[in-house]
Amino acid sequence: MTRLRTTLLLGAMVLAIVMVFVYDTVRAVVDLDLMGLLILRELLIVAVVLAGYWLLGLALRGERKSIAKEIGRLTIGSAGAIFLLGAMLFFGPAKGTRTADLLPQDSVFGVLRGVTLGVILGGAALWTIQSLRQIVLFKRRKESQRNVIIYLSLLGTTAAASSPVLPLEGSFVLPLFVPLTILAAIVLSFRQNWIVYLSRREKLYTLLYAFLSFLFGLLTVVLIAQDHPVIIEFQQFSRSIYILVQQTAVLSTIYFGMAFISTLFHMPTAEVFERKQSELSSLHNLTRLTSQLLDFDTLVQTVTQMAQEVCGAKAVWLELLAKAPDGSWSTQVVAHRDISLAEVDEVRVALGSSYRDLVVEARSVVLVDDTWNDRRTKGLRDIGRLRGSLISVPLTARKELIGILHAAREMTQGFDQDDIDVLSSFGDHVTIAIENARLISRSIERERLQQELLVARRMQRQLLPSSVPQLERASFSASSESSTEVGGDYYDLVELGRDRWGIAVGDVSGKGVSAAFYMAEVKGIVLSLSRVCSSPKELLVRANEALHGSLERKAFVSLVYAVLNERTGDLILARAGHCPVIHGRGSSGRLIRPNGLGLGMAATDVFEGATEEQVIRLEPGDRCLFYTDGITEARDRNGEEFGYDRLMEIVGRSEDLSADDLKSRILAAVRTFADGAAYTDDMTLVVLQWRAPSAGPSASVPRP
Repeated sequence: MTRLRTTLLLGAMVLAIVMVFVYDTVRAVVDLDLMGLLILRELLIVAVVLAGYWLLGLALRGERKSIAKEIGRLTIGSAGAIFLLGAMLFFGPAKGTRTADLLPQDSVFGVLRGVTLGVILGGAALWTIQSLRQIVLFKRRKESQRNVIIYLSLLGTTAAASSPVLPLEGSFVLPLFVPLTILAAIVLSFRQNWIVYLSRREKLYTLLYAFLSFLFGLLTVVLIAQDHPVIIEFQQFSRSIYILVQQTAVLSTIYFGMAFISTLFHMPTAEVFERKQSELSSLHNLTRLTSQLLDFDTLVQTVTQMAQEVCGAKAVWLELLAKAPDGSWSTQVVAHRDISLAEVDEVRVALGSSYRDLVVEARSVVLVDDTWNDRRTKGLRDIGRLRGSLISVPLTARKELIGILHAAREMTQGFDQDDIDVLSSFGDHVTIAIENARLISRSIERERLQQELLVARRMQRQLLPSSVPQLERASFSASSESSTEVGGDYYDLVELGRDRWGIAVGDVSGKGVSAAFYMAEVKGIVLSLSRVCSSPKELLVRANEALHGSLERKAFVSLVYAVLNERTGDLILARAGHCPVIHGRGSSGRLIRPNGLGLGMAATDVFEGATEEQVIRLEPGDRCLFYTDGITEARDRNGEEFGYDRLMEIVGRSEDLSADDLKSRILAAVRTFADGAAYTDDMTLVVLQWRAPSAGPSASVPRP
């Protein structure tokens, strides 16, 4: 829509210029003096000027070119306008030719020359005004905007006062407003702050462009002030545009003359500005890298490169420090620039630990102006390295020194206070970047480990029975919960054949991944031995033989293993240092605890001699609980344990409950007791409920 509107506006401007040309052509050959048509003609010219000014403003605001390029483009445009003006003056009627002496067709050509000059020079003037407006309003302030408005108002008033429909040229208006317009142009010309922000290369180009623009402006003022027929034709086309071009040329001459002088005086500061700009850019880039660059090696290499650019150093290297438990420091060079790692190691050896200790103790920038003659770095002279100056910046995070950034120059006293301030600020940003990279790396590693633990958890869950058997004369219910992602608790229900079932519940000492590995090993041992061992004691003895000597120091496995005979109702069990089995009958319960040592704690003969078997002859309604110490040792917020008494009390009041209901009641009671406190151990629970009639009198028979 905007492009269509611009196209229509340009078409209207061309139509208006054609109408003015037709009017002037008719008036040149016919005596036509109608005030209404003259007013309409002037209004059309005013409309074209305002529309052109508005369109050029839109075009220049949308481009956002650098000021040096904008001045260069304006210089080229001014050169084209001056060339056209000179060509018309050279090839047009000779100087001194009177309008009355011209033939009618010459008059038409004169009108065409006047219209052409008016359009081209007027357009160039509007372009110049808009360009200078953008330049003056660089880093705009209220007073600058006010001065631009004042100048444009004075310029418009001066141009309008010279219109033939407003015969004010001979009055006080023009003599008053022309000097005021020139004075406003001088005030605008003092607005040259944009020069400070140019690079050295841009300043050199600006010197050339400003000088040429000054000459073109001055040449325009001289040429259009001539008493030449072509200039007279231009004035006859529009006295207002003539004044506009004249005053704009004066503005260009004054402004670019002062710009040339100001740029010339700013040339010595170009190098300083470029350096400051490089410092700001490096700090900005480093700040951006703190959140975007995740790879640590890439980050430290980028840091050394930026540090070299910031201070113009010959060589830069970065070493990170780590404090040992005994208070000593170890260092590692993680990045270097324009110096080899072998050379860095040679320099570090020559400097010795005393120089590093100096930086560590000072916790501030250490500057050596002459490395070969300073006692702190006299070792560098012996190896013939880094003659000149050296600066070392400590990197401190949370009051802890994490590294040192070193920079060296080939000249003595190569670093000044400005370098110290910049590198100190740079060091703060480097510290943040390194710490962020480390934190992100740890976070990624933690996330990776978390995912691996989740996989291990799923795999460990698959090692446990997916369902429990429901027998004709007995029912089971089981649950296992880890306090961490993976745990060391284990339970299994193994069909042994001939109406016999093996029940195993174990607990590996410790928690986490190592306990989970041992738990998987115990499962394999139990499954393999349960098929060949005739009794629970034999299985435990052979399991101890397999595990003894293979477990890490201080690790052991507690296990209770029982064999249920579904035909007879006998439950034969043996215990390897595990929690007692709870046998509930009626409204009472008791602990069944045959002797036994933990698996892996003793040699085979000792273990076998300490292990007992015990037989429980089950009656209808009997309940047996196999569990790990995570149940009984669960603590509340005050640190009190759940204990055996509470567990046996629940068993005593559960004679009418099913195995599933009893399991749920026990777990709910433990959670209520803990009241939101974190579980410190894994919890595993297997409930056996016997429904068959007893095969004989109830008894618990020890079996050595």
